[in-house]
Amino acid sequence: MALAAGLPLLVAGIVMAVVFTGTGVVGSSPLHRAVDEYLDAVGSGGPAPAAGPQSRCPDGAGDPAAVLHSLATTFEHHIVSSTASADDASVNAELTSGDGDPIAVVLDLRRTGDRWDVCAASTGQVSIDPL
Repeated sequence: MALAAGLPLLVAGIVMAVVFTGTGVVGSSPLHRAVDEYLDAVGSGGPAPAAGPQSRCPDGAGDPAAVLHSLATTFEHHIVSSTASADDASVNAELTSGDGDPIAVVLDLRRTGDRWDVCAASTGQVSIDPL
């Protein structure tokens, strides 16, 4: 590589950081962490984490944990895909119940500040276009 006289040589480098969480998820987003925490609690058969005091979930939207428990009392999960705008998100997840049958669900979330709250759950998937 030829350099012009008197110009310093700048070398670009790439620095990568890998963050491992307690669940083994590599560097998950705040949205995915909120969904994982929610589904871990509900999937173990327990109650859902309480919504934040300033939650933007619509009144009368129903109980997403009750919808999920009606599909399977206990389950494991993994996030399939997600889409988010400024304060709204939809997350496709797959639940695996004790008998091993996968159940596709969609979680609708709303953000208040830096907190995501699960507002609704339903079966199926939301079509999410890749970038």
